[in-house]
Amino acid sequence: MKTSQGDVFRRRENLIEQLKQKEHLTVRELAKFFNVSAVTIRRDLLFLEKKKMIERFYGGVRLIEKQTLSQQPLLEKKVFPIAVFVEELSAFLPHKAQIFVGAGLFSTAIIQAFSFLEITILTNDVSALFIDHPEKKALITISGGELEKNTNALVGDFATYTFNKVEADLCIIEATGFNSHEVTTKTLSESFIYRTMIQHTKGLKIVYTPSSNLETVSSFMIDRTFLFDTLYTDSSISPRLLASYQAQGISVKVLFE
Repeated sequence: MKTSQGDVFRRRENLIEQLKQKEHLTVRELAKFFNVSAVTIRRDLLFLEKKKMIERFYGGVRLIEKQTLSQQPLLEKKVFPIAVFVEELSAFLPHKAQIFVGAGLFSTAIIQAFSFLEITILTNDVSALFIDHPEKKALITISGGELEKNTNALVGDFATYTFNKVEADLCIIEATGFNSHEVTTKTLSESFIYRTMIQHTKGLKIVYTPSSNLETVSSFMIDRTFLFDTLYTDSSISPRLLASYQAQGISVKVLFE
């Protein structure tokens, strides 16, 4: 039976989890654990090595330790002007639009703000299930799928299948890393879901992120920067960086509260 891309993503994420639990593992040990060939494991390791998540040495492989949030106190609290962002996007939404909203740090609040409009929202943010109030007009649909560890994101084959069956007028994706070449996120499964959203959007493809994430690279690429129509970020972006993006043809909308 042919292995799905979702299965590959899950195996690679589980491989990372195994390396977190043990100091190092060999190709043979990993192939036996996942019941796949050594060639398959080497392909996985090559992918993760290019992402600078693991390092190989004679006789095995180990995880590259990264700084935790507790070691980066200045990054613990990220802010984003959600109300201004939603107001900006609402201005050009077609009547009874259908939109995709990818799960992220700010996605639940964004969906809450959009819920006052007569639109349809399809999201993989499981927290959106609990959005309800007397003035709610939006139809909020949850993709289904597997709840990703330590996030509010639904991922996997079932979530991907849902987005494959729908076409959206607008796609809104939160990036955890952004530069002039690529838009990135923290997990492999998320990257695949968001790429599927982009592929099934006939209208604008929007990426947003706090300015503190600009010129950083997270673990996995969602897609190339040029495939997004506009980057939305907060007013803390430096004038020099803004000018650099604009000179490269990247559309940037700076949000002022």
